[in-house]
Amino acid sequence: MSSRPIGAAGRRAVVAAAASAAVASLLFTAGPASAAPATGALPAPDYQGLRQAVNGVVAAGSPGVFAQVSDRGGAGGTVSAGTGDLTTQAPVDPQGQFRVGSITKNFTAVLVLQLVARHQVDLDAPAAGYLPSGVLPADSPITVRQLLDHTSGLYDYTNDLPGILVGDTVTGYQQFRYATYDPADLVADALTHGSQFTPGSRYQYSNTNFVVLGMLVEHVTAEPFAQVLNERILWPAGMKDTRFVVPRTGIGGPHAVGYLTEDDRSKPLFDATEQTGSWIWTAGAAISGTADLNRYWRALTGGRLLPPEQLAEMETMQPADATGTSFYGLGLRAYTLSCGIQVYGHDGIVQGYQTYSYTTADGSRQVTVSANASNNSAVFAAERATLDPVFCGAPAAPAAARVAATASVHVAREETTGVSPEPLTR
Repeated sequence: MSSRPIGAAGRRAVVAAAASAAVASLLFTAGPASAAPATGALPAPDYQGLRQAVNGVVAAGSPGVFAQVSDRGGAGGTVSAGTGDLTTQAPVDPQGQFRVGSITKNFTAVLVLQLVARHQVDLDAPAAGYLPSGVLPADSPITVRQLLDHTSGLYDYTNDLPGILVGDTVTGYQQFRYATYDPADLVADALTHGSQFTPGSRYQYSNTNFVVLGMLVEHVTAEPFAQVLNERILWPAGMKDTRFVVPRTGIGGPHAVGYLTEDDRSKPLFDATEQTGSWIWTAGAAISGTADLNRYWRALTGGRLLPPEQLAEMETMQPADATGTSFYGLGLRAYTLSCGIQVYGHDGIVQGYQTYSYTTADGSRQVTVSANASNNSAVFAAERATLDPVFCGAPAAPAAARVAATASVHVAREETTGVSPEPLTR
């Protein structure tokens, strides 16, 4: 895989007048319109149960963790535990920012679906027609929808990065953390592996899908991805602590140190905070905070970012594993919790940070939980246990908790290796 400066798409100048027009044209103000049925009255969050779950995240190996609960009416609360810096032992800052990993995929999906709403992109048309020449073969049958729902059959190029499938995780990370990749090169690497299956026949998570979609956004809008994200999501939703700064290496605001767990657990945690994020680009390089992500889900479910038809497409779910509790739509995950409530959102795993960010379908409640340790599936599973106290009003019973933990193992493997443990035939 070659490493060279990002190409011309990332260097295009942005005309201010065009940016203002784009903002105005993308504000969907027809009224709150989640396509999914309203969740109805929720039990009050169980903050004692949430605190126990948060403490469990630290016990599982994360130096620190914080969770922010938000209700549409302005109520909510924050629970935190542990430290944001193993050197200073400073308490974790609940206002801190972090790398959100694959939650970025939902931003990318919304941008694509906005183009669908404007009739600039057809969900069921071949994606090659909306991309620069040569990104995908001209005769590729892969549709835009198949990229969004991970049924494209494209190999996940991240598996070719050092330390992902072969070698030491920390040593491998140091080989690519400061590299700057051309997104087209990342896709080209994936194509060398050929199609993994007939497009549309199977669900298999692949970061390549959302790098292709990022290129689609840039090609159709003729603007850099970061600018489109600002114009069409961050500014309309009032998200002031969210940014896409590839290839700058710093987080840019107050933040916990992000630690990468060594494969040899006897070794100390490795400071992985700084990186270009170029290797994961529009599949996982955004930076945000808990309050901003909760604000984002309220804007999305409230109809401020997508019209009802496209939101309904996004929320149309298919099973993502065999547990019956984990689902995937168009750049959107869903979990069915122990009390039967289904929550929507996405998880994110990137070097240094692991995050869950979820909302009810009607936007009445959100929670975002961020831990500052990665390469640790026990931490990720412990974070999953925070959802039930927030949305169900009580922790999951032991049997349901075991099912949720099993689902979390599948998701962690998808997020870190791009391999679905049990690819599901469609």
